[in-house]
Amino acid sequence: MKNLFLTTVVLALSTFSIAQQPSTNQHSSADVDAAQPATTPTFTVLHEFKGSPDGAFPMAGVIQDTAGNIYGTTSGGGAAGEGTVYKLNTSGDERVLFSFSTANGSLPSSGLLRDNAGNFYGTAMEGPGGAGVLFRVSSDGTEEVLHAFQGGQGTEAAVPAGGVISDGAGNLFGATLLGGLGPFPGFGTLYRVDPTGKFSVLYKFQGKSDGAEPSGPLVRDAKGNLYGVALLGGDPGKGTVFKLSATGTLTVLHTFSGIADGSAPQGGLLLDKVGTLYGSTSQGGDSGNGTLFQIKKNGRFKRLYSFTGGPDGALPNGGLVQDPSGNLYGTTQIGPGQDFLGTVFQLSRARVLTVLHSFTGDADGAVPFAGLFRDNAGNLYGTAFKNFLVDQQEGNVFKIMP
Repeated sequence: MKNLFLTTVVLALSTFSIAQQPSTNQHSSADVDAAQPATTPTFTVLHEFKGSPDGAFPMAGVIQDTAGNIYGTTSGGGAAGEGTVYKLNTSGDERVLFSFSTANGSLPSSGLLRDNAGNFYGTAMEGPGGAGVLFRVSSDGTEEVLHAFQGGQGTEAAVPAGGVISDGAGNLFGATLLGGLGPFPGFGTLYRVDPTGKFSVLYKFQGKSDGAEPSGPLVRDAKGNLYGVALLGGDPGKGTVFKLSATGTLTVLHTFSGIADGSAPQGGLLLDKVGTLYGSTSQGGDSGNGTLFQIKKNGRFKRLYSFTGGPDGALPNGGLVQDPSGNLYGTTQIGPGQDFLGTVFQLSRARVLTVLHSFTGDADGAVPFAGLFRDNAGNLYGTAFKNFLVDQQEGNVFKIMP
């Protein structure tokens, strides 16, 4: 799915134009107009990628350590042009921790997980087995391939999506878009890698009511249950939200209709302290431009917002983050209007959507593929895939002070 959209973005470069005046934002009685912020947030570009050797085209979000350093991946650039793992210090200076090659993985499009020892874990969508890798990069830049996913006509898990999460025992959990059951290329799987490196498939999707093509990352509760979304499957094939118990039983929490509630959920889920799940769909809703939704611990589903494709944007695809007041923050890949630019938004508890930043494709970049990271001070950090109007700039890392 992301490879398909990446191709669409690249093809759009030749016909790209800056949007004219955005159309009037429309809404249904179930949703609230997109609002303008009471005060203008401060948008800052922390680093502009140049391609080689620093990296290019970041498709993943970022994480931050306790000292304020930022870490992430780029899907291209680096020494071999196959992507990087990078670090930005608090002064904005970038250091490439690792450059990928075809021998150890390429196209890292997921975010990173950092352990207490400073090691980084993530996934790349291509690799020596033909279907991606799960990798670990140490703080000194040494990479180890923990698992090479195998392509071809077999039934093995293939094409990891959304990175990995961990438990207290050092197990890693993730999802693959493909492989497992069904006709080639398969309906996807959920997997675990234990601390010894043993790879196990926890669940194989059937492409029926359970869903197909799970897209991550996953989230995990205190009881060991895993939650995630599937892009497709369910009835009528518009995607699902699922729960996998610690004993391996999968329960469908919601099946999307493709109409008011949305379709094609992507970007993983947010699990709050009381067990409520939040997520987004890239399509569907009143105007077909995507939705934000909530699922309570008791299983009750509620649509929170339906994107109009106007000033508020369209195609929300990154994960959501939440502040202590319950406000949600995220990104859209399209907007304002229907241009390949994108927005950063806030959705209040009252379901009022505020656009914090509309990308222009200039120095601020365009097309934020991933969601945001929020620090304790309320600052938001993310990545833009490309700077359409600036030569020799292949995306950036940005900061917003709301």
